[in-house]
Amino acid sequence: MSNAKLFVKGLRVTLGQGRLALRLWTANFLYSLLIAAPFALFLHGQASHSLSARDILARTDIHWLTDLSRRFLEAIPLATGLVLAGCVLFLLLTVFLNGGIIGALLRPGARATLAEFCRDGGLYFWRFLRLALLSLPVYLLFAGVLHGLLAAALRAATRRAASEWPVLAANALRLLALLLLLGVVAMFFDYVKVGLAASGRKSVLKEAWRTLKLVGRRFFKAWGLSLLAGLAFVCLTLLYLEAARVLPAGTPLLVLASFLWQQLYVLGRQFSRILFFATEIELFKELGGEKN
Repeated sequence: MSNAKLFVKGLRVTLGQGRLALRLWTANFLYSLLIAAPFALFLHGQASHSLSARDILARTDIHWLTDLSRRFLEAIPLATGLVLAGCVLFLLLTVFLNGGIIGALLRPGARATLAEFCRDGGLYFWRFLRLALLSLPVYLLFAGVLHGLLAAALRAATRRAASEWPVLAANALRLLALLLLLGVVAMFFDYVKVGLAASGRKSVLKEAWRTLKLVGRRFFKAWGLSLLAGLAFVCLTLLYLEAARVLPAGTPLLVLASFLWQQLYVLGRQFSRILFFATEIELFKELGGEKN
């Protein structure tokens, strides 16, 4: 089956998962409130006594931030620890939600209930968490070492450039290369997640090796399908940015409209997330991954 047909099939599955997308949006929204609300209350408490509080909070005045950082210099280690804790919690939440998404998509023609979604999230949680920890050095290898070598080669090639255009082109190529490298790594580990859930195996390393052989034989087909799903996400983002650019601001009603548009974009991102997994599952089935 061609990538276009696989993409359309995955898109149909995704469009039928509105309830699943709403669950993902709710989880992300509640987590954002948990993280952002204390920080917002702290900033409001520090700036509310000022006559220019509105300008400070609206424009995040750099001088006010400098004074604030000096005042709470001793609390920087605590703030750093809280940020790291927030990142760890978000990683755990993502691992849990991925289990729920893949479990729901592996039920052909069935819509997972909330109880089934949570059961799948818990069932695959430890396997997916071990896989997430395994992926960290791989991401560092691709984003750090390989991308660093490419960046060094581009800098050497443009060191004696007569104009700024070769440098700008080299920077664009470097960014594009980083995105492609990270996309390939993310695609591979997505297929490992699908394999772990579809086969029921618990060995992450064995499933990673099995997936490497399975997807490696049809790498360009898998990569092309991933790029199609990525293109849908890029189009969604461009639509959001263009509408956000022309959307005026200033009155409470327009601020509310802007907030709602942002949340619609976040919901669209959840559909995009489901689309990636849905198309990958379709290709995984075509390659006979469930039978191996």
